[in-house]
Amino acid sequence: MTVSLTVGLARRLEWGMAAANPRVLTALHQVAPHHPGALLTRQGVTAVYGGPGFPLNEAVGVGMEGPVSGDLAGAIEAFYGSHHHASVIRVSSLAHPTAISVAADRGYHLTHLGHRWVLDLTRWRPAEARPDPRVRAAEPLDELLWARTVDAGFADTDDAPPDDDLALSRAFFRMGGGAIPVMAHQDGVAAAAGMLDIDGDVAALFATATRPAYRRRGLQAALLDVRLRMAQERGCTLATIETDPGSASQRNVERAGFRLAYVAASLRRP
Repeated sequence: MTVSLTVGLARRLEWGMAAANPRVLTALHQVAPHHPGALLTRQGVTAVYGGPGFPLNEAVGVGMEGPVSGDLAGAIEAFYGSHHHASVIRVSSLAHPTAISVAADRGYHLTHLGHRWVLDLTRWRPAEARPDPRVRAAEPLDELLWARTVDAGFADTDDAPPDDDLALSRAFFRMGGGAIPVMAHQDGVAAAAGMLDIDGDVAALFATATRPAYRRRGLQAALLDVRLRMAQERGCTLATIETDPGSASQRNVERAGFRLAYVAASLRRP
């Protein structure tokens, strides 16, 4: 199989993300029932709201089904407005051009860019004969340790504060479906962690973080390698991951053979 970087591929990946976000929201309510939560689905778009500061508060799939109308934009804005939250939309560079023109007309501004990468798993081969022994799939009893590891890595600290709200990371751990949380240990310490989520023959990798004291020891590369092996073993033909432009994660995925599929923009309307 040769991966073609097309609108069809972008639609497949964006809709995969749109389907996964509500699963995280459902798991969030299991972990923290006090968190508000709401969902809007319309014209190929899925918008979620998980409370103030919830990082998945955005409408995914905008412009992937076809032209974007003012009515669709208005529905998204009314949804977020009903929760006293700014409207945030995610737009792929392969979305219909009206997604950008409608957003510009309505006063949206750019807040973040992400690079979406893809890897043809039918051609990929691991660089090493055996998987790194430091990495394994997490067990149910690892939930809090996994969540603290992820939170510490993203907070750029060696340990999450004792009063840290682990709800989002625990929700990722519990999101179910084809999701597999993975951990890496170094010198007996849970040093890094990440997620693998399998939807059909597509494997999405995300929520990867390493505690600062254990960086530059190959743990991110090891987590990437082991998750790709898992995906291959489960029959996946395509892997996808998103990174910040120019980041260390980007360099890792490029070394693994990923190709840039498109750029995703987060746009916010005050």
